[in-house]
Amino acid sequence: MASIMLLEDDADLRGEIAHYLELEGNQVQTSGSISQCLKLIAQQLPDILIVDRMLPDGDGIDLVDNIRKKGGRCGVVMFTAKGSFDDRMDGFSSGVDQYLTKPVRLQELSAVVKAVGWRLQLDTHWRLVLQTWELKAPSGEVIRLTSQEAGFLHALILNQGRVVSRRKVIEGMGKKSTDYDPRNLDALLLRLRKKVALVTPIPLPVKTVHGAGYTVTADFAVSDH
Repeated sequence: MASIMLLEDDADLRGEIAHYLELEGNQVQTSGSISQCLKLIAQQLPDILIVDRMLPDGDGIDLVDNIRKKGGRCGVVMFTAKGSFDDRMDGFSSGVDQYLTKPVRLQELSAVVKAVGWRLQLDTHWRLVLQTWELKAPSGEVIRLTSQEAGFLHALILNQGRVVSRRKVIEGMGKKSTDYDPRNLDALLLRLRKKVALVTPIPLPVKTVHGAGYTVTADFAVSDH
């Protein structure tokens, strides 16, 4: 299963493609313009970006080029009515992985998405290194952590797929919940998000669940070194 951002200005086609890919088990977000897409991927870079070439507010190739220059390593599938050799070369030069010509065949698109996802599978994990207190992003950047930041993340990673209460997070950090102000966790997470943002364009995949605690929203691995 891949997280996908679908950028297509034709609402009917956008809905048809999104529905088909969701039936295939993918998580799909959609947008109809480059500006809207940029706002969404600033929150979370998808595993795969599917983008139309010609859009109301610009050229899809410029979007891909912008993402690549910032270090984004998501897979990119581009489709368009432009299918000439020069058009394809422009796309590949900007960082496009696969180029499909309209009309889009849904089965072919699904197969391409699976192939791109398979190629990227080694780069989809965040990794927490306990011995050195380092967080390694899927795109390869390394973020130096404090002991508390490492403990915070470790408590969440040990419970991937579940919401972890503030009390359990505090105890997982080696603190007594009766002596630790749980509001300090929010400040810690804010500092950690800023620290990650200085190093990688990929946002830290930790979600605050109001009134319940925290959860990670991407795959994490843990190693000693």
